[in-house]
Amino acid sequence: MPIREISEAFTVDDIVPYFQPIMDLRSQGVWRYECLARLITQGDKTFLPSEFLYLLERERHVSTLAANMFVQCAKYFHDVNIPWNINITANDLTNNELIDTLITHLANYPNPERVSFEITASTALLNPQQVFGFVDKSMHAGIGVFIDNVGSCPGNIKALMNIPVRGIKLAGGLIRHYEEQEAVREYVAHVLSLCDQHSVCVVAEHIEDENQLERVMRLNIRYAQGYVFSPPTESIRFTAH
Repeated sequence: MPIREISEAFTVDDIVPYFQPIMDLRSQGVWRYECLARLITQGDKTFLPSEFLYLLERERHVSTLAANMFVQCAKYFHDVNIPWNINITANDLTNNELIDTLITHLANYPNPERVSFEITASTALLNPQQVFGFVDKSMHAGIGVFIDNVGSCPGNIKALMNIPVRGIKLAGGLIRHYEEQEAVREYVAHVLSLCDQHSVCVVAEHIEDENQLERVMRLNIRYAQGYVFSPPTESIRFTAH
């Protein structure tokens, strides 16, 4: 997707969460939601993080974004017993003030174990000590960690499995190229075996069509996310269970 120029003035408060379901393919229901940042300008244009994060980095507002997004999401799900994930960056991992703020915010939160942070595989592999420190703090607060985009960058999957994470998310390209590339099939089989050994949940992400979904189900992967189920939306219709 080409990067669009943002010509309108905006503040961090104009960045809001959108929600995309992560589905349980066994129950055919929503397992949890991922919260994704979207900039909504005064002209009602919607921008992805890839189109506005560089502006926040330039103004050194990235940590403010993480805190604002977290507070918005925590409020949104406060009275609904549904698990949810939110993304944090490499810079967030080294911001002790931010991390302490997030964990303190959850001290009186109902069922804080519903909350998980997503860290990209590249960030986890490049910053192992920071990730271990963050996971340790999170576990004490009852919070989980997911490793996102596994398989999108070279690295030792066993190193990721040494981190006590709640789940991993397989990069969409692995499922997309599964049939035609033997190396991909071997890698996916290796990841699934390790996750089974370590009791780590696996999510196939960026599942865009029925063919990809069929592959996921043949691989006996329980959880999946992508446009085949729903695009990210600005609100969720909760139903009673």
